[in-house]
Amino acid sequence: MADDPSLKSKLAASLPQQQRFVIHHLSTPPTSSPALYSAPPGQIPEKTTCESHFLSVTIRHHDRRIQIFALEVLIYATRHLTTLFVSKADSTGYIHLLKLPKGSPSPLRTISSIFITHLVKGRQRKDRQLVVSLFARSQDQYLFPGSIENPGKHVLDDRALIKWWCRVLEPVLQSSNSDTESSELSPAFKKKPPITTAKAYLRVPSCDLHETRSFFPPHVRRSPTLLSKWHPNRDPLRDLAGRSPTFPERCLIPRFPDDPKSRFVDELDEELTEPPSDSPTKESPSKGKRPGRWKSVRSLEQFWELMAFRQECSSGRLVGFLWAVFTPAQLEERLKASGPIPFAERIMSKPHKGDGPKKSAHVVQPPSTPSAENLVDADLPNAGDQVSLPGTTARAQGPPGHPPPAEASALILPAKHYARINRLLLHLDYANLEIAAESSERWIDDVGICAGKKDWGFEVVGEKELDMGKNSGGGEATGVDAEGKGADGVNTLDMGLVRKNRRVEGDAPLAPGEKGNGPDGGVNVLATGLVRKRPKIK
Repeated sequence: MADDPSLKSKLAASLPQQQRFVIHHLSTPPTSSPALYSAPPGQIPEKTTCESHFLSVTIRHHDRRIQIFALEVLIYATRHLTTLFVSKADSTGYIHLLKLPKGSPSPLRTISSIFITHLVKGRQRKDRQLVVSLFARSQDQYLFPGSIENPGKHVLDDRALIKWWCRVLEPVLQSSNSDTESSELSPAFKKKPPITTAKAYLRVPSCDLHETRSFFPPHVRRSPTLLSKWHPNRDPLRDLAGRSPTFPERCLIPRFPDDPKSRFVDELDEELTEPPSDSPTKESPSKGKRPGRWKSVRSLEQFWELMAFRQECSSGRLVGFLWAVFTPAQLEERLKASGPIPFAERIMSKPHKGDGPKKSAHVVQPPSTPSAENLVDADLPNAGDQVSLPGTTARAQGPPGHPPPAEASALILPAKHYARINRLLLHLDYANLEIAAESSERWIDDVGICAGKKDWGFEVVGEKELDMGKNSGGGEATGVDAEGKGADGVNTLDMGLVRKNRRVEGDAPLAPGEKGNGPDGGVNVLATGLVRKRPKIK
């Protein structure tokens, strides 16, 4: 089986020494998808493709395979913009079986950073902008049912989770400015890696500028150079390639699955009064009509202000919207000189019949969930279904002029079988060690049966020596100790941090052997000459 030297070698170089992990990378070929952005009035939706990537991390304990972490990323591609949406991340809490030293950084943050960097590097193009988007919300469990019942799983609170994801994306930003070997880049970059500008944006509804900046990694806040790349209480929605400040607000907000922004946009779309289909721009602006625009929300700033009052953002827990934008230097100069790429320029072919603005929102909805007993047989591919094994490339039609890169580490399945495998995961149980081992082995084996490959995935042996003098503030996405805590979850103050109360000015210390003027020599009392009587008023 062909391994991906870029992903495997980077993981080995960054994971703890002599620790063994098994990586299972599952993906789908790019397929046609509903447009991620709503089309402006009178325009047709963008042609969009979507591919899914699922990374599962497994360890061995007493010859049993146990999943400890999983991460899902959806990749949307158009002619001028590639969007990586971190859909879900979860842990089972069984990472303590590795018996890592107390205070050592969690390998799960390292794996997340390297995997996202791997996907970013494989899809960077000199003429296309790329954005990584995620929504950070603390929850008991996302992917592993019953894992919250595991006593070893410690869910990060809302603030710690936002900080965790900021620390995950920081190495991804740094990788765009560092010298990278050409073998790690997409074919378009093999000759000479172009310079890419990377910026990060963070919005935490109901938090001001100073509070939002406190979520940035500590070394970023200390460095003016790094801090200039992080923008608190801002978003890049108007600055992305293909967007224009003149677009209606609903055309600037992407519609991701299971995203609070998308649900709010769906509700606001009920305010729209759709013009006749044969003449979508017949209304006159002089009559006060605003085609394609909401009545109650007139700007993105107002949209974010109202988002702070939504149930997902005002239920007593903070949530974070995080973006990382990568812009090639050549494209950035063009955007600065001529502004955003006009929408008409992105439409390279005539629309098919039936294409056009739709009343319903373009949101990718998860398929209906079948009964658990029907999932085993449903995972088996039918005759004629295309299944690609690791080391092969699926025949997929990506955006014109930009064929999708080959994922040597991924097991590529058709979208319908990928969805069935994920639904199977949601019917398993990870409440205790024995059940988690059975569920992990069943999921891995069923994927192999579905793909016709019994042994899939690759093993990574860590090579990095742990530096216990520096605690990088580990912690899992939803299932380990919060940042800065040891493995036992208890923090103790260093003796250097304990301070005594300051002595009040004027209270000079007694000389050695000197006693106070009190009866016992330890209490000072006022002398009679300092006592003044109140003057009598005649």
